[in-house]
Amino acid sequence: MKEELTWQVRDEVDERGSRQKAPPKACFYWKRDGQLVRSAEFTQSELEAEIERLSGDMAQFVIALKMLALSRGSR
Repeated sequence: MKEELTWQVRDEVDERGSRQKAPPKACFYWKRDGQLVRSAEFTQSELEAEIERLSGDMAQFVIALKMLALSRGSR
């Protein structure tokens, strides 16, 4: 059984179509044998809370958190 975790940082668009007010989100996708089994989206503060809650391997979450912080700094 092959398991894979992938993620990307996305700029979100608010209800009126503006990218300026909606914070970026890290989107995670868990796949097993090529099939999507779970997905989740986190803002920077939500991801920080999730990292604190988890006790397992957090490397991908930490990298995504850094990318979210960088994406806010580029605005």
